[in-house]
Amino acid sequence: MFGQPSKLTRRDILIGGLALPFSLQFLLTSGARASTIGALPFLDDKRHSNTITEDEDKIIPFDLTRLTHWITPSSQFYIRNHFAVPPVSDANDWIIKVQGNVRHPQNISFTQLGRFSRVEQVVTLECAGNSKHRNHGLVSNARWAGVPLKTVLERVHLAPDATHVVFHGADAATEGKRHFSRALTIEQATHPAVMLATEMNGEPLPPDHGFPVRLIVPGWYGMAHVKWLERIELISRPFNGPYQTTFYVNKRRVGRGDDVIWKSSPITKIPVKSIVARIQRDYHSKGNIYKVSGAIWGGNRPINAVNVHINDDNQWHTATLAENSDPFAWTLWSYQWDNPLPGLHHLMSRGIDHSGNVQPIKRSTHLRGPYQHDEVIFRRVNLS
Repeated sequence: MFGQPSKLTRRDILIGGLALPFSLQFLLTSGARASTIGALPFLDDKRHSNTITEDEDKIIPFDLTRLTHWITPSSQFYIRNHFAVPPVSDANDWIIKVQGNVRHPQNISFTQLGRFSRVEQVVTLECAGNSKHRNHGLVSNARWAGVPLKTVLERVHLAPDATHVVFHGADAATEGKRHFSRALTIEQATHPAVMLATEMNGEPLPPDHGFPVRLIVPGWYGMAHVKWLERIELISRPFNGPYQTTFYVNKRRVGRGDDVIWKSSPITKIPVKSIVARIQRDYHSKGNIYKVSGAIWGGNRPINAVNVHINDDNQWHTATLAENSDPFAWTLWSYQWDNPLPGLHHLMSRGIDHSGNVQPIKRSTHLRGPYQHDEVIFRRVNLS
């Protein structure tokens, strides 16, 4: 059996348990104080326009104006499900079949899984379709606990010709003919950070987040984190399932001039991305001061910088980053906005990662498709 679920630490709740500069102290306000001061509404916020609460094709974004802590509460974590949540009455009855091109196929029970070495890590998840329709809340950050996938694969002894690992979820379309499945190469699957998670924020996984077992692939878009995992299949060829080759793919332009072709490729890792999440008046400071705050995630770590642009002043202002040593978790940032005039304002932030990759102002013209919107997000707010 798994041990007692780990509880959230003060570090989780307070961004990182560090002594923060004044410019980040507002992020640590209590819920009562935060709700009293309140975040200003964004005029471009369409987070409710795409909300779907039906069992199938469920979409419930995280309200980013509530981004006051590093860890997203499980009850507020965004939800994106393609099919109805499969009913699970008792986790101890759950079996994961590990089969295919392996020497020793196994049926691993939830109880057996709990006897393996346990790991924890904080990982930010983002839906590949986030920001597609000005709905920016399909991203959240949580502490996950479970078992390294590599440990499970070592038990079955992969066959020499095994090249890919397919992960099959128990969720299925109404007609029952199509399950959600995605694949990784052997090299990707055996990365030490890839895990089979059984806990989220110190508690068993909620039903909408894959109870009792889900895959976590840090740094990748959400479609790779297969939920309700019931089967792991080793194969000797690239996987051609619909969610690998038809859905969750983009087209990239290859060649020049008359030789241009658009080549489809599956969505994989999250590029560097940031967003202005909250703007609030600082009533505890003298003068006309507002706090602009947000998060940055994806890209190559550690994060280098976040810059904030306001209106048409032709300047990028450097934001203050909260300390964060977790390589796959978002980093919170803030900027002190002094003496803004009343009226309509336009703001945006851009992230820069360790390799010097800069979040683009516009989406690349070399990319087509509804996924991987990593361009700068423009926010509009009206100050009275």
